[in-house]
Amino acid sequence: MHRLLMALALVLPSAHAEEKRPAFAVPDSTLSPDRRYGVTVPSLDPGEKEQKGVNELIEVATGKSIAVIKAEVAFDRMNHERLLPSRWSKDGKFLLWEVDGKWFPSALVLLKVENGKVTQFNLLELAQKAILAETKKADPDKYEAAKKANAGNGTAYPDGFSIDVEAVDPITLPLRLRIALTSNPKGNETPSTLESSMDAVLTEDGQLEIRQFKLGPGVSRHF
Repeated sequence: MHRLLMALALVLPSAHAEEKRPAFAVPDSTLSPDRRYGVTVPSLDPGEKEQKGVNELIEVATGKSIAVIKAEVAFDRMNHERLLPSRWSKDGKFLLWEVDGKWFPSALVLLKVENGKVTQFNLLELAQKAILAETKKADPDKYEAAKKANAGNGTAYPDGFSIDVEAVDPITLPLRLRIALTSNPKGNETPSTLESSMDAVLTEDGQLEIRQFKLGPGVSRHF
């Protein structure tokens, strides 16, 4: 179990005395190599109907906010989700923030920290958009059939598909990504299952370049 560096002591006073700020901690697993930076993880309050809080990159010594991570909030306890240890580059310039879900990540964001400024790349959204477009282009009929069959699964399943995204070490730019799509994450036997995979690279300027795409077990298409 990770040692928690800070808890309520890091909750800064509110501008309005009556406003209740959510409690949070900065787990060891989020710390940069030099321990200068860390990420806040709010506590899940069983008594609250609406959970509040943010995952915020801060300067540990001062509590100064550097950036709010632009992704679904990860709490200290979650159902079917798990905060993975932060993957930092050795020089502390890049942070990969990753929250694992039941079938695929619920958050995957690359943060570039340079000269006090932070640039964020939402890898999950970029990867989803790219593989959905290529899969639809490769087999539009099967794509629409799978989309219709999986309608109503919620926004976490874009067009009803489960999309897994993996960032490959080293954590830097350009960054290699492995992406996989399926219409059938449970692996049920059905002839209508649609699957695809993709290798891509996030470039220095934040563009996603597709290097290889494969529809199901067929022949890969190189770019």
